[in-house]
Amino acid sequence: MLVLRFEWIKTKKGLVVAVAASAVILLIGGITLAVSLGETKKIVVSEEFRIARYNAGIMSRQVAELSSTARGKIKQANDAENAKNSALAESLLNEAQFANNEAARNAAELSRHLQVLISSVDGMPAGSSQRYAYAAMTAEISLVSEFIVYTKNLNEAIEAIAGGIEVGKHDQKMIDVALEKANTNVKRINELNQEFQTKISKFDISIQ
Repeated sequence: MLVLRFEWIKTKKGLVVAVAASAVILLIGGITLAVSLGETKKIVVSEEFRIARYNAGIMSRQVAELSSTARGKIKQANDAENAKNSALAESLLNEAQFANNEAARNAAELSRHLQVLISSVDGMPAGSSQRYAYAAMTAEISLVSEFIVYTKNLNEAIEAIAGGIEVGKHDQKMIDVALEKANTNVKRINELNQEFQTKISKFDISIQ
């Protein structure tokens, strides 16, 4: 019997939602301030910011990569089930679930680094450097939010395929819809990751 465990993701998903929401509230006031004031003095980046920025970049890339991996495994599992190869389908589903669990852990870690970054950015002098930093943080918060939706869609696909293995027949339309939604989520996750990398690179250049 195929047993898939989603409890950890559901628990952590709640954590990610809470952290992302608090980060959004912090950004709203910060962006308004940055836009309203001009450049005042050169930015001096703290070591805490540098470490959190480095770790956030790593977590962001890993979330994007693992999300793509999980989606690919699901598609392969669907093909395997259609070919009546239940053993391969189960193995691929487990691999997809593992990748999804890892992505969820990285998303939660990313949220923690974002909190550190936003606190640091709030204390920076207003100007172009601060705006680049806020833009990068906004992209990462959006990435985490998109990942939450992606996880829901991916789990629907996993559950549909797993249910089909159990009863010997699955709802292909339901699987296709869930996968299509997940595909859209992954595309957006990759775009947001690239946006973060671009904005944070501009920030790095601006403080040199």
